Amino acid sequence: MLHKKILLNILLVFFLSSCMGESLVPVKGPEGNPDLELNFSQFDDIPIPVNSKLQREESIIISRKIGWSGRLVFETTEDQIEVFDFFRNELPKFGWKKISEISSESSLLNYQNSQRFASIQIFEKTFIGSKVKITVTEVE
Repeated sequence: MLHKKILLNILLVFFLSSCMGESLVPVKGPEGNPDLELNFSQFDDIPIPVNSKLQREESIIISRKIGWSGRLVFETTEDQIEVFDFFRNELPKFGWKKISEISSESSLLNYQNSQRFASIQIFEKTFIGSKVKITVTEVE
């Protein structure tokens, strides 16, 4: 009888742990509609470097009330300093004004437009390219 309880508990743990993980991360629209899957074309007010790959499992869009709010994460084949310069040159063309910029081992750019605040973190990857995290929130 004791062996059955132990076996039942082990099976229950395996079952519950199989329900956890990346499969529960929302990366698609309602009911898994592939037409509503997160992609770069939805972010027309933020410049994205060519050769970038969206990291859907790390990105989350919270609201679309005024533009969009949330975190957009992508990797690019460009070096960190090239990505830093890209954002410095391109963000003003999209109506963003510089608040602060720091370039070091990991770079940070803070910009604002009339309705939102954007914080951009750029990390050098170990081998080739950079990882970029863009967080956008509404300004009160």
